[in-house]
Amino acid sequence: MDLEKKSMGQLMFQRRISWTLLTFLCYVCLGCGQSDNGPTDEIQGQEVTGTVSGLVSDDNGNVYPGTLITISKGSETSSRVTDSEGKFRLNTKSVGTYDVVLELPLSTKAISSADVSVEVLENKESNVDFMIQPQPVKAHLNFGNVQLLEEIVDANGNTPTASNEPLYAANIFDQPLGLLTAIKAPDGHHVTLAEFKKAKGNLNVHCNGDKAFVNVALEGMIPNGTYTFWLAYLNKTRKVGEPIDFMNDFVNITNPPIGASNGSENIAVADVNGAINVTFEHNSCILTNEAALVIPVLYHINGKTFGGGHVPDPEEMVHMLAYFQ
Repeated sequence: MDLEKKSMGQLMFQRRISWTLLTFLCYVCLGCGQSDNGPTDEIQGQEVTGTVSGLVSDDNGNVYPGTLITISKGSETSSRVTDSEGKFRLNTKSVGTYDVVLELPLSTKAISSADVSVEVLENKESNVDFMIQPQPVKAHLNFGNVQLLEEIVDANGNTPTASNEPLYAANIFDQPLGLLTAIKAPDGHHVTLAEFKKAKGNLNVHCNGDKAFVNVALEGMIPNGTYTFWLAYLNKTRKVGEPIDFMNDFVNITNPPIGASNGSENIAVADVNGAINVTFEHNSCILTNEAALVIPVLYHINGKTFGGGHVPDPEEMVHMLAYFQ
C-alpha cells in the first residue's frame, strides 16, 4: 500500500513537472519572433504589396485587349497586357509613387496621357484608366516612292510616266518573274495611269474585346472592280515608302486575310463610280498583335478571288497600301 502511494505520488510529481515544462515551452514559443523593438528582421524585410489596375478603352467605350501596360518605381518594373475585356491588374513590391505607361495600339492616340503617376498604398488597389482614340490611316497608292518592288509598269516593264499610258502588273513572286499582265477593268478596257492614280481614301480601325472593325472609305478605285484586303504584319515599324524586306520583315510567310481565314470575308466590289465603303470584322484586335501592320488592297484583274492563301501574280496587283504604325 505504501509502495502504491509512493508510485502514485511520483506519477503526480512527474505530471506537474511535465505541465510546467510544457507551459514554459509554450511561453517561449509565443515569444518567438518578438522583441521589445517590434517586428524582427524577417518581418521587417517582408515586401509590402499594393495593386495597380485599370481599363484601356476608346472614346466610344470599346475596349482593347493585348495592350501592354508597364509600371515602374526605381529599379522595379512590371508589365502585363490587358485581357479580353481591356482590363489589367499588376501587383507592386512596395508602396509609393509608380509610373504607369501605356504602349499605344497602332495608329491611336491617347486622349489624356499615355504616361501617368499613381500613388500606391499598402494592400490597396489603385486605379488608372486609359482612354485612346483610333486615327484614320491614309491609303497610299502603290506607285512612285511607295511602290513595292516596281509592280506597276508600262508595256516595256518601266515606270510609267504619261497619264494615258496603259498599265501592266509585273510578276514579283511567281515564275516567270517579270511577266507582264495587262491591268484591265471589268468592262474590258485597259486601265491607264491617270485612272489608277484617282484612288484615294482612308481606313479606320477600332477594336472591341476580341474583335477588330476595319472601316474602309475609298474612292477613285476601278469601277465595279473586285478588291481584297489583307493583314501584312511587320516585326518592325516602316515609314511609308521605306523598303520592306519580304524575307525578313513580315511576321507571317503568307499574310492572312481580314475576316475569316478562308478569305471569304475580305472581299469588296467598288460601285459604278469606283467607291468602296464597307466595314470588315476580324476575330482579334489587329492593332495590338505586332509592331506594325500594312493593309494591302489588292485588285483582282479577272474578278476572281482565291481564298485565304496565295493569290497568283498574273491575277492581281496591289492598288493601295495603308500603314498602321
